[in-house]
Amino acid sequence: MADGVGRAEACANIALAKYWGKSPQGGNLTAVPSLSLTLDNLRTRTEVRFSDDLETDEASLDGRPASGRVLTRITELLDRLRAAQGETRRARVVSFNDFPTAAGLASSASGFAALAMAASQALGGTLDPVILSSVARQSSASAARSLFGGFVELGAETDSARPIAPQDHWDLTMLVAVVQSGPKPVASTGGMVHTAATSPLYEAWVRSAPGMFEAVRRAVLERRFEDLARAMEQSALTMHATMLAAQPPIVYFRGTTVELIDRLPRWRDAGLPLAFTMDAGPNVKVLTPSEHASELTRRLEEFPGVGSVIACRPGPAARLLELTGSLEAARPLTEAARPLTEAASSTGARS
Repeated sequence: MADGVGRAEACANIALAKYWGKSPQGGNLTAVPSLSLTLDNLRTRTEVRFSDDLETDEASLDGRPASGRVLTRITELLDRLRAAQGETRRARVVSFNDFPTAAGLASSASGFAALAMAASQALGGTLDPVILSSVARQSSASAARSLFGGFVELGAETDSARPIAPQDHWDLTMLVAVVQSGPKPVASTGGMVHTAATSPLYEAWVRSAPGMFEAVRRAVLERRFEDLARAMEQSALTMHATMLAAQPPIVYFRGTTVELIDRLPRWRDAGLPLAFTMDAGPNVKVLTPSEHASELTRRLEEFPGVGSVIACRPGPAARLLELTGSLEAARPLTEAARPLTEAASSTGARS
């Protein structure tokens, strides 16, 4: 393993029980609990290389230089790891997503999870996913969940996420109907602050979200799809209603978003099992038992305003990549080559 270099891959996750809002305790802790599904086809690959030749941290995302708040958030995460390891060198970060960035597809979740793991490897630090989940959460709360595969929960005001069911727990497919691939109009963190400050529905959201989270959790653990559909749709729509009531309102929906969430229940009533959700963005995510994925994909692809459909299965935990060759072509390390990561994952699952 080369000194000062690390590579990792992490998958985005989509919350089935949403969180929206920060804890008054600070520290980027969440105000409400959340539960997510890690997705195999929404991946970020990141390389971190520490060097004596750099005066400041440098980063590129999808081939474009990072600057402003994006670069600041990257540096803040690296600073936490540097402080833990007694490191002073600056780093060059290269990261690629295989899906649209900043479009409400949880690119910050996979991005900061991959960054935390790659940077820790480069510094010779811990690969314990519980610790890295805490490191990533301080930059992006949803990133705490992307350190783990399968179904993952992050409690309110909780430092790290934890897996509740493995990747193979339930044979489901998440279909991402891409309505808009460009950046969303309001960044999530700013949107949460604005909602908490101005929405008369925010306190009701904070009180009701834990109950919706528990309903989602029970349905996942017991593999009851109809119950899951009711709870996850209520969670998503309540979250967006809270934002719509802010002053001025935060509107992530586009026309196609609204038309889809009107049409999808009709398809379900006609016998096609599905459940929908939306994050802070216009794209609609539709969950279905995998045997119905082909039919649902066809319908979504034919729906006016849907540009593409990304089919995802439950995805793996964040993992290290081989350090040879290009970042894009690097393969995940074999199971035998990453016993520390595997051991740490087992420990995290028991916590």
